[in-house]
Amino acid sequence: MPGGILQEMTIDMFDGWRPEVVVIGVGSTEPHGPHLPYGTDFMIVDGIARRATIQANEQGGRVMQYPSLPVGCNVNFKPFPFAARMKVRTLMSLLGDIIEALEEDGVRKILLLNGHGGNTSVVEATLREHFERHPADPQGRRAFVCTFGTNRFVEPEVKAMLKHPSPHGGEDETARMMGLRPDLVRPEYFREFPIVPPSASGVAECHDNLMYVKPWHLFLPEAAGGETRTVTREMGERLVESAAKGLAEFMVRLSRAPWHANFPFDPPAGP
Repeated sequence: MPGGILQEMTIDMFDGWRPEVVVIGVGSTEPHGPHLPYGTDFMIVDGIARRATIQANEQGGRVMQYPSLPVGCNVNFKPFPFAARMKVRTLMSLLGDIIEALEEDGVRKILLLNGHGGNTSVVEATLREHFERHPADPQGRRAFVCTFGTNRFVEPEVKAMLKHPSPHGGEDETARMMGLRPDLVRPEYFREFPIVPPSASGVAECHDNLMYVKPWHLFLPEAAGGETRTVTREMGERLVESAAKGLAEFMVRLSRAPWHANFPFDPPAGP
């Protein structure tokens, strides 16, 4: 039984084994303050996808981890140096090409695991475009593609450890990096990083429920926001393990679900 990590597999491992589910981490490389590395989003999504894939296959699933994407949409990070980014349409085209290539390889269940907030609406738009461009047919050749974030399956009691919500580089991300790559975290820089809300009347009053592209250098002037001094390695390990465990269980169930043209709804009626 292969571990399911495509980059570590050889071609003969596919003799008699084909993945039912492919998971693709969609990450980012961007500044996360003085305490976390630029690759935080990529390392978190790749690390959780890897652990979940191995666990899923150990539980009898047929899951493959496709190489995670290290660059995403960071149009609002431009004032910071070397915030790696691609245009919205470029990321949509890239994801669309990967989905189509997997369909050609016979894959019919694809999960885009998102690890960066700036990617969310782009990934969702990609799913809509794929659905429109690839009409369903009796052979079921259009893959079922779904998406959610890395915290989707974290158990409530584990999530309750987080006391300081942050949009970026705060308690949650810092903890998960402590659980995955403590060698790259700099605890001597832990502190409460400023979050600067907008001041314009109207926007300020409904800021938390208003979608707009925030200029990150104004919103989070130190490239991170929120309290980090509460973080421990144990907290991070529990967050990562809980996320991977839930994701593995989901992918096992998805792997075992019989494929048909109407998936994931009821199969077509018989003759």
